[in-house]
Amino acid sequence: MATEDETGRVHDLRFGEVREAPEDGHGDLQASWLRRALRQCLAATSGHVTRPGLFLAASTDTSYEIDMALTADMLAVGAARHLPADPDGTRVSERIRHQLAQADPCAGSRHGEFFPYEQARRAIGGLLPQDTPILIVDNICPSSLYSVDLGVKHLLDGAVDVAFCGGVSSHGPLRQIYFSEMGTLSSSGEVRAFDSAADGTVFSEGAALVTLKRLSDALRDHDTVLAVLAGFGAASDGKSKAIFAPSQEGQVRAMIRARSVNDVPGDQVAWVLGHGTATHVGDATELRSIAAAHPGGTPWVTGNKPMLGHSGMACGAVSLIQAALGLHRSTIPRQPNHTTLPDYARSLSVRVPSAPVRLEKSMTDGRAPFVGVFACGLGGINGYQLLISPDAGEYKVRSSPSSLCDELVLVRWSALLPGRPDDDVVAARMSGGEAGAEAFRFERPYPVPPFEKSLIPPKVAAQLDMSQLLVVELVNRLGASEPGRGLLWDGLEERTGIFGAHYGLTQSAVDSTLRCLGSGIARSLDGADARAAADYLREHRSSTNLIGPYSLVGRMSSTALGWVANRRDLHGPTMMVDTGPASGLAVLHAASCYLRRGDIDLALVMAWSAGPLEQSAQSLGLSPQEVAEGAYAVALARPETARARGWPVLARVRTELSADPDAANWGEKPSYLAGDGLAAVLRSIFEGKLPHCFSSMAGPTINVLPPS
Repeated sequence: MATEDETGRVHDLRFGEVREAPEDGHGDLQASWLRRALRQCLAATSGHVTRPGLFLAASTDTSYEIDMALTADMLAVGAARHLPADPDGTRVSERIRHQLAQADPCAGSRHGEFFPYEQARRAIGGLLPQDTPILIVDNICPSSLYSVDLGVKHLLDGAVDVAFCGGVSSHGPLRQIYFSEMGTLSSSGEVRAFDSAADGTVFSEGAALVTLKRLSDALRDHDTVLAVLAGFGAASDGKSKAIFAPSQEGQVRAMIRARSVNDVPGDQVAWVLGHGTATHVGDATELRSIAAAHPGGTPWVTGNKPMLGHSGMACGAVSLIQAALGLHRSTIPRQPNHTTLPDYARSLSVRVPSAPVRLEKSMTDGRAPFVGVFACGLGGINGYQLLISPDAGEYKVRSSPSSLCDELVLVRWSALLPGRPDDDVVAARMSGGEAGAEAFRFERPYPVPPFEKSLIPPKVAAQLDMSQLLVVELVNRLGASEPGRGLLWDGLEERTGIFGAHYGLTQSAVDSTLRCLGSGIARSLDGADARAAADYLREHRSSTNLIGPYSLVGRMSSTALGWVANRRDLHGPTMMVDTGPASGLAVLHAASCYLRRGDIDLALVMAWSAGPLEQSAQSLGLSPQEVAEGAYAVALARPETARARGWPVLARVRTELSADPDAANWGEKPSYLAGDGLAAVLRSIFEGKLPHCFSSMAGPTINVLPPS
């Protein structure tokens, strides 16, 4: 516990050593951290928790456990291929794995056990009901702010009564390698956000969760209300200098959208808790954005990464916690590691506190002050959450726009499958009960799409994962102009959102992880096993790319959506969803949440399977022959938008978070992994079997209805 002191730390900071491994000894770091955070949330919540939901930011790209377990998976199988079978019949790969597990607890488990949805399920075991719905999102750094927004929407819809929202990351050494190549790590080892001496960031790891309730429920239950959520703004940069370069236009767009939910004047935002990575370009862009997005005001700006480091997927929730506690205590903390503003910032209407500042109405001309929390990330995604004190009774704020409709319409679809059959061929095959394509695998190497289809320079495209190339090519098909019409989203660029689902790892992630970590973990081997592992690693390195500036961008599945927004200049939110094999259903539901409340007018929804199918199949207990590559996409809109645009309606769609136990079994053979949900929905349309209900064990449920 800490009270205000000379450091300016005015919040309850609960910290200490967290066991590196849970009691089962499998090195399940993120699940144990989440479980601890959830216990703390439950302990601070009054009464019995009913109808909870978990909305979590997590990723296969920010997981030390996956990195180590995957490396062990690959090494055990690869080295075994260079050794003769044991005379006694013992499986060589299992013997090697047992030795590798001595190097790290994570290496004793299959990497699929550490996928985010599986970890989340383990984390809530015995704490929340078994059927608790879980939505996992991956929007890079702003992810946990988006998880909060999803929690808000489901609370206001009545889908849950308590929403636990936040994020978790366990970085390990791999992320340091990537960001070192990008030149963004601090050479001094200190994070000096918004300071003239800023020289880069430092990564940390952990979990952060917040408990959300409807205000009326919290007051009824006599909960301590720290803050009221007062509007969220989501935006993509659209076209910008580079996929990993921040954009002032995109950041300002997100901030203005958050203010517009309650028409908050710019000068009524007294404090902005920024992303503050202490990179030169990042801080400069952010400070300029904050000044431009809050006209008439001079907000105080702080960041917590100098104290806590960059916690990745959890960083938005970490900042939200600090902002809520600051509101609760009416105090803005001083900015650690800060001496002077950079020269460019001295003319901007922003201030950085060198000592704690009292947060009060006099700062905003007698009006209740709002506080903003901002985060942005690779791929050009931005999120901005406003908060206000629950004691500001004169302001009746909305936490999210009102719902406009219950029912959406599916207006277009496309598929990109091996052999590249036309959509008419795919529909004919699926309506006859066949797989969408005869072939199960794309060619290797995956061909770089022509520039006119991807709009990505060939030299850059050649460094990207095949899943990213697949997605940009698929969107080109989905949005293709029709006679007498432009592109599907023409005129709707400001309000087009992009939603994707991908299960498992990208091929680039598998290759770069083994390249970086293989030699280190192989040191636990000796004799013939060590020589076999060395042979396998040399073989692997000869066929894969060196780590470079695009390696991190190239390996992340979520960046595929960023490329679409960047190349097509679309400015709505982008969101990756991962709920395991049911991700295709979950992404339809997530897109529906934003359409129904009017955050966007058009949703491009995609789900795909591509890359390391052997590893993905293994995680589901399938053989590689039972899994296919391919991608499916649909366009969703509200009925009035479809009528105004003259779009034909292929089906009506209703979604809900909870499961429907009466829903029919569904699935594709072969499995397209995350793509199965979208493929099953399209198959029901092609076969004319409407209405049709699709659901997974813990939700969501998708009801597909006839066009009229």
